[in-house]
Amino acid sequence: MEENDTADQWEVEQTEAPESEEQDVITYRISYYPADFTLKGYLDKHQSGQLVIPPFQRSYVWDQVKASKLIESFLLGLPVPGIFLYKERQTNKLQVIDGQQRILSAIRFFKNEFDERIFRLKNVNPRWDGKTYGELDEADQFQLNDTVLRATVVQQLDPQDDSSIYHIFERLNTGGINLNPMEIRKCVYFGKFFSHLEELNLIEPWRRLIGKPNIDRRLRDVELVLRVLALTYSSVKYEKPMKRFLNKFMLAHRRMDDVALDGAIQRQHKSFQEACERILDAVGEKPFHLRGRLNFAVLDSVMAAAIACPELAGKGLHDAFEGLKNDNYFVDKATRNTSDEATLEDRFNKAFEYISV
Repeated sequence: MEENDTADQWEVEQTEAPESEEQDVITYRISYYPADFTLKGYLDKHQSGQLVIPPFQRSYVWDQVKASKLIESFLLGLPVPGIFLYKERQTNKLQVIDGQQRILSAIRFFKNEFDERIFRLKNVNPRWDGKTYGELDEADQFQLNDTVLRATVVQQLDPQDDSSIYHIFERLNTGGINLNPMEIRKCVYFGKFFSHLEELNLIEPWRRLIGKPNIDRRLRDVELVLRVLALTYSSVKYEKPMKRFLNKFMLAHRRMDDVALDGAIQRQHKSFQEACERILDAVGEKPFHLRGRLNFAVLDSVMAAAIACPELAGKGLHDAFEGLKNDNYFVDKATRNTSDEATLEDRFNKAFEYISV
């Protein structure tokens, strides 16, 4: 399977208010303060495990010349833009929100490594050109050790979670490009559960059900997997907007201990895959394209009902699905204001009414 869908187009039936029209206003109480950490201090924090480069961050991308120019700026005493760190509530670890390339360039120079090469300064002042950290004069080593790279350390005080990092990262890292909610979730909640969502998204029956043979580079298909799981296991807790509801589901899984999370992932994987296989076998490809376009409301309710009722398959599931599609009440609840609490509850009740034994 290719990484990108070359068409990169989603034919989706618009049944919900755009996220921007849904009221999702949360105010935060944030503590933030400047911290004048030295370059050697960043090295110490990184080696101790307190300074964390989150997995969602892009890889180190600077070349040796650009990294050398940064080190030269430090040696010359020139100002360098500060960085942003997010202090985790439970661990006091510092996540790098902005400034990864600068921090890692300094750390690499101290450690005398650049990928698989020795880090020698390149295209800088002849005084330092070609030298490693250990080959610098003692005074220059002290200069680097004690150079301050100011950090703004952010910690959320209220609400009692780390949800503000979602918004902080978005505003610092989009660079004028609007990230969609799932792209930001990957940044904020990346870990075992997000990898689980990506694995489910690769299941062939799922790809055939949504009518997208290739994965979507904007993660819209992964968000559909998340939506199915969240509404399958937590629909009774649903409150709009959908975006916040899905965020809470992600956060709840992030807070699970390893044993509970592994158990949840195993159960979800089995039930999700089996439901996809049964629906595909019973009704064929693209069954959720109610009017020629993918309908999220039909998808989430039918998938949830199929997962909850694993006994129904074959002709029984086929007839149930056909009856559901021809039920005017269900069609109405699956095509208008589908993110409203009452509408969602009504269509789920109707789907469970048909898809049961």
